Amino acid sequence: MSAISSLLYYSAPLTPTSGDDDWCIDAVSQPPEVLFNFRKVATETTITDVRGSTILPKLDTMGFEKITAPTRVDHRDLVERSAPSIERYQRETEELLKSLTGADTIEFFDATVRREDAGIPGDPSSQSPHLRVHVDQSPKSALARAAEYGEPGRRFRRFQIINIWRPLIEPVRNFPLAVCDYRSVNLSADLVATRLDFPAWLKDRENYSVRYNPGHRWYYWGSLSPDEVMFFKCYDSASRDLALFGEDTERPGLADVAGLCPHTAFFDEKGPTTGHLRTSLEMRALLFHK
Repeated sequence: MSAISSLLYYSAPLTPTSGDDDWCIDAVSQPPEVLFNFRKVATETTITDVRGSTILPKLDTMGFEKITAPTRVDHRDLVERSAPSIERYQRETEELLKSLTGADTIEFFDATVRREDAGIPGDPSSQSPHLRVHVDQSPKSALARAAEYGEPGRRFRRFQIINIWRPLIEPVRNFPLAVCDYRSVNLSADLVATRLDFPAWLKDRENYSVRYNPGHRWYYWGSLSPDEVMFFKCYDSASRDLALFGEDTERPGLADVAGLCPHTAFFDEKGPTTGHLRTSLEMRALLFHK
C-alpha cells in the first residue's frame, strides 16, 4: 500500500472570531468571479492509494466504492455531452446502481465534464477539477432535491444521492479524485453548511464546506481508468448519525451506515504536469428505496 502527500484545500472562517454563521459562495454578484466569505486553507495531507492494497471500501461503510464496469457508450460523445449518449450512459449506470444498492427507482440530475490539459487549448464548456474539500449536498438541499424529482405521492423508506465519477478517453494522469472515509469525519466539528448563491439553473442552494481534521483518512485510486467507475455518497437518509446531526431527529429505518463523503481533486506533484492530464464525467443520481 502506497501513499502520497499533497495539498488539500479545506475551509476556515475569515477570522478566529467570525464563526460558522452564513458561510456563502457567491457566483452571481461579480461573474465570472466566484466570491467566498470564508477562507480556503491549503493543508498538507496524506492520501493513500487503494490500488493493490487490502482495503475494500464500500458505500455503506466508508461512503465510497469503485467497480470495474466498461461503458459501451462512445467516450468522445460523452465528452461532448451528446444528449442521446448521456441518456444511454444513464441507462447503463442505472443498472449498476440498482445492482450495487438495491434501489427501486433512480432519477439522474447533473452531468459535468471536467478537463485538465496543460499547454493544450481548453474547451470552455468543460470545467476544471474542483480543488476544495466539500460535500455536494446538505440534508436540507438533499431533501429539496428529493421533493423536486420525486413523483407526487411517491412513498419510500430511504433515499440516497450518489455521485458517479468516471474517467473518459484515457486513465487519469494527474488531478485524481480523493475521497474521505466517512468513519473519520466528526460531523459536528468538521462540516459547515454553506449557502450557494448560484445561477438559477444550478438548483442546489446549500452544501457542506469541510474544516481540517488531522484524523481524516483520505484515499484515491492511482491511474483510475475509463473502465472503472467510482461511486460516493452525497447523502443517505438512512444514516443514523447524519440524521441526528442534520435533522436532529431519531426516526424509524435509521442504521449505522455512511451518510456522505467529503471529496476533492488534488494535484500530485510527482505526477505528470504536461499534456492531457484528466478528463472525467460526473453525474449525480437520486435513489429511492420502497
